[in-house]
Amino acid sequence: MRLRQHLIIGGAAALALYFYYDWALWKTTLFFAATVMIDADHYWDYLWRSKFADWSGWRMFRFSDWLKNNYDDKRYLAFSLLHTVEIFLLVYILARLWSGSFFMPILWGMFFHLFWDVVDLTYHKKPFLRAYSVIEYWLRKKSLLRRGISPDTFYREIFEKSKRPV
Repeated sequence: MRLRQHLIIGGAAALALYFYYDWALWKTTLFFAATVMIDADHYWDYLWRSKFADWSGWRMFRFSDWLKNNYDDKRYLAFSLLHTVEIFLLVYILARLWSGSFFMPILWGMFFHLFWDVVDLTYHKKPFLRAYSVIEYWLRKKSLLRRGISPDTFYREIFEKSKRPV
């Protein structure tokens, strides 16, 4: 999903939690922030692929658009660290061990975000385009490489295309 969609849907959900379910404002704010900030991993991915030479948010969005337009490429294997089960588990453990009242709204915001991402990917008939685990990503990438398919080459090509002026 696009940032704008996450802002609108996350904002509406946060307002509902605040006004209809009497969540404290600070918990609602954490929930909303998590529904949007989880996508920071897309920006980190862009920085990584630019070797930290290009910090442009606009070019990052253009890169994301190019990726979205190439969902059918067999080399496409999406990995977003903050969207993985391992990170969700880490936030859950932090909630259990340290402060549930602080980390649970964050975890629920992350689940809310991921739910809508999966709905969007399912709508595009690509629910497994993204790896939902670090281990899953490693195994799928290894499998692709064994068959002579390089996701890294695909991403480099898309990155180079996204740098061209529109």
